[in-house]
Amino acid sequence: MKEHMMLQGVSISETINKEMETIIDVAKDVRHFKRFIFSGCGDKYVVPLITEFLWRNVSEKPLDVIHSRMLADFPPRYLNEDTCVVFISQSGTTKDTVEACKVVIEKKCKFIVITNLKEEKEGSLVELAEKYDGYVIRTHTKLYPETPLPSTGTFHTSLTVLNLLSLFINDAKRKFFDFQVNIIPGIVNKLSKSNVVMEKSKGLGLKLKDFDDFYVVGDGPRFPVARRQAKIMLMEGVKTNACDVELEEFVHSLIETLESKKKNLLILLKPLDGWLSESSTLNYIIIKNLWERLSGKEMIVEIDPFVFLDEDTRKTFSCVEGNLLSPFLYAVVLGWLTYYLALAKVMDPGVGKLVKKVRSKKEIEELLS
Repeated sequence: MKEHMMLQGVSISETINKEMETIIDVAKDVRHFKRFIFSGCGDKYVVPLITEFLWRNVSEKPLDVIHSRMLADFPPRYLNEDTCVVFISQSGTTKDTVEACKVVIEKKCKFIVITNLKEEKEGSLVELAEKYDGYVIRTHTKLYPETPLPSTGTFHTSLTVLNLLSLFINDAKRKFFDFQVNIIPGIVNKLSKSNVVMEKSKGLGLKLKDFDDFYVVGDGPRFPVARRQAKIMLMEGVKTNACDVELEEFVHSLIETLESKKKNLLILLKPLDGWLSESSTLNYIIIKNLWERLSGKEMIVEIDPFVFLDEDTRKTFSCVEGNLLSPFLYAVVLGWLTYYLALAKVMDPGVGKLVKKVRSKKEIEELLS
C-alpha cells in the first residue's frame, strides 16, 4: 500500500497524458444531453460527490449523484435517451455498478465508464460499453492492478478524469484546466513522497493508536473527503469505528455529544482562510474551541495539507478553483495518517478479510458459512 501511495501524483500525470484526447472526444459527444448522473460505490461514490461541487460551479445542467445500488434498485423516472450516466469503478466489475449499468441500458440512456480495468473481462462494464455503444475512459496507475484495500491511485486518477470530463462538457474557464492539469499532479506527487508528511503521520498514528472511535469533519468539497476517511480509510483500512460529519451540520447535532463528556477523537479538516463564509468560519471556530475546552486539546486533530507547502502554494489555492480542487491534497495527508495509524494498531491497511469489491452469490454464501 505504501508504494501505491507514493505513486499517486505519478498516476495522475500518466492518466492525463494517456487519456486527455479521449476525455475531450467523449465530452464533445455527450455535452448535448439534457441531464447527467454520476454513479459508483465505495470511494468511487465519494469521487462524484466531490466533483459535484465543481459541476455546480461550471454548469447550468442538472446533475444527480446516485449510489450504484440505489440507481439499480430505485431508478429515477427521468431515465431516458436525454440522460447521460457516468459510472466509476476501479475494477470495472463492481457488482452493484454493473447492475445499475444494465438498468441504464434498458432505459436507453447514454453511458460512460471510467475504470482502471485494462484486460477483457466477461460481464464487466467495459464489455457492456462495447456491446451497447457506451464510452470507456481508463485510469492509469503506475502499479497495476491496484490491490490494496483502500484505493489510493485510482481515487486520484478517477477524480481527475471525472473533473476533466465535467470541465470539457461544460466548456469551463481555462483556469480550472490549468489547476487540474498543471498544478494538482505536482503537489499530490510532492505530498505523496514527502518524508515530513510521513514522519508527522507516523507520530500522529502512534499518538492515536489507543483510540477506537473517530469523528471526521469537513466542509463543502472537503466533506466527501471526510466521508472517505471515515467510511473507507478508517473503517476498512484501520478496522476502527468512525463517523463522517458535515461542518455545516455539526453545530445542529453532533456537538451536543460534548455534554455527555464522551471521549471521541475529532479529526477536523482545516480550510484555508477565505474559503468559508463568515457563518461557516464561525461554526469552525465554535467546533474547535468547544471540543478543545470540553473534551481536551488531545481529543482534536486538525488536518492542514498547507503546513507542508510553501506560502506561494497557499496563495495559489486561495481562489475558487483551489477551493474546489483541494480535496486531492487532504486525501493524500489523510491517507498517510491511515497507513501509520493502522500499523500502530498492528493492522494491515491493505488487506481485509470481510470487505470485497465484487460480491458474487458464492462469495456471500462463503462469508456467511
